[in-house]
Amino acid sequence: MDTLMPRRSIIWFLTGSGLVNTVVFSFILLSLTFILGHGLGAWHFPLALALSLFLNYFAARYFMPGEFGAPFIRSSLIILSIIIISILIAGQFYDISSDGQMYHMESAIQMKAGWNPFERELRHDFNQAVWLNHYGKGVEDPQATIYAFTNRLETTKATNFILLAASFCLTMAFLLRLNRFSDRKSILFSILMALNPVTFYQLLNTYVDGQLCSFLLCFMAAAGLLYFDANRYFLILLASILIIVINIKFTAIVFAGIFTFGMLGVFLIAKRRQSFRRTLIVSILATGFAIGVVGFFPYMINIIRYHDIFYPGLPMLKSEAAKFTAPRIIHKNQLSKFFISFFSHTDNLHLSVTKDPVIRSKIPFSFNKTDIFNASKPYVVYMAGMGPFFSGICISAILIFGYWFWRLKKRQTAWPVIIMAGTILFSVLIISEAWYARYVPQLWFFPLILLITSETEQGLGIQRIRKILYILMLVDISFCFASFPYVFYKTVQIKYELQQLKASGQTIPVEFTYFTSNRARFIEYEIPFHEVSIPDSNAVFMSSSSTKMIPPLVMPDLPKSLVLRTGDRIVNKFHLSGSRF
Repeated sequence: MDTLMPRRSIIWFLTGSGLVNTVVFSFILLSLTFILGHGLGAWHFPLALALSLFLNYFAARYFMPGEFGAPFIRSSLIILSIIIISILIAGQFYDISSDGQMYHMESAIQMKAGWNPFERELRHDFNQAVWLNHYGKGVEDPQATIYAFTNRLETTKATNFILLAASFCLTMAFLLRLNRFSDRKSILFSILMALNPVTFYQLLNTYVDGQLCSFLLCFMAAAGLLYFDANRYFLILLASILIIVINIKFTAIVFAGIFTFGMLGVFLIAKRRQSFRRTLIVSILATGFAIGVVGFFPYMINIIRYHDIFYPGLPMLKSEAAKFTAPRIIHKNQLSKFFISFFSHTDNLHLSVTKDPVIRSKIPFSFNKTDIFNASKPYVVYMAGMGPFFSGICISAILIFGYWFWRLKKRQTAWPVIIMAGTILFSVLIISEAWYARYVPQLWFFPLILLITSETEQGLGIQRIRKILYILMLVDISFCFASFPYVFYKTVQIKYELQQLKASGQTIPVEFTYFTSNRARFIEYEIPFHEVSIPDSNAVFMSSSSTKMIPPLVMPDLPKSLVLRTGDRIVNKFHLSGSRF
């Protein structure tokens, strides 16, 4: 045990690891339940929480023998509060994302309805069946356990907030253990690391990339703690993170492997033999368990049935990526696409409207209304998705780090940081679609690690530049706040639509198109409906999707010129119960 670990660091660790393990244990419990031939129940999430707190009890006794009671109770109350608040906040917003409504939430719905993905596949003609049947469920399984517990579909997004809080807490635990920065700076660095743009703008939907980024930050914090002390509780946390990261998406397997090799490389070059040996063993065991047991679906099933662990295969994944790649860059190599995006204005490109949009390059730190407008959108931004100032921040961070390294007397002490930063950069550039920010959210950590490392350089000019860069990173993050009012507005609009449909007392003809998860909203509002095929000319659309309806009391002489723009779509306006919206 490392007796130098400060008490505050221990409490932050207990809180962060308790939150992570609650999510991971819910995934493991549900996977084991599926293996045993049973289904999802309301008990999975509460049991996962109880097991997490149970583990924390022994961790508190290990780190603070004789005085563990108060810290354990304090951290447990914080964990419970964060989980409750996360569920309440998530339940107040509707997921208006396309992928979220098409198949991420559909996974939770199907599991709650009795689907066991370890036993059978959904029909091939079922909406989005290829993704439901062959993609890992490291995000969807924990979300499904929350859905089963609360019986409200939108609360599944609570895992976003839980893991955001966990990544902040574990980063604080590491920085306080490092004992190099003031409390104020530790809080600032933890906020900057945890609140990256991809995680932030995915808080209100069920995309998986934001959670993946939170887990990768947790991984780095766990690796940092293991650098000082390879005790069993840090190792358990590392194993938990690896188990679930490997099961989030196919690229996450690559990230898990690269980050693990980077961590082992740091331990090896720093001659942390015990940390190297123990983390190597735990990493191997966790990977085997992640793929061979809880990841039997989809990985082993894909191998057994289709002879390809990445079935439906990389060619199909590339063809899907091509659908949202601008024609101007689609035939360029991955490095060219990355740097074109990196030095572009922040832009969503509007590929559904413009077939060949213009990609405008820019000088770092410059910006215009295109950057400001798109950086605040509540959906994934294609070009320069980390924010308008990110390219300039990265270049400045590299220069400052280079200056710090040049002035460093014992340059061998910088190798762990260089390996860590290089690991992040390599994990980004190896991905073919690295130009698309949500596919490589860990890129946000690269300049931060360089800047935080250079904090020992106390020259007045360098200090001022660093402060400006931190402020600009906060500005990049702050653009994401603007999406919350828009999502709230759409939520109010959806609730109004559903309330009016329920008040009609009639059975609603509806065609859910690709957004079949919307039927859960009808069920939660107790709106009777029957599914039919509806021509666009006779249909009205829900504000959040392309779900078609023939609502009651529609004005038959409604002028076709009346339209309501929702996002990038134009849909017909209609009247319900004499009210217009």
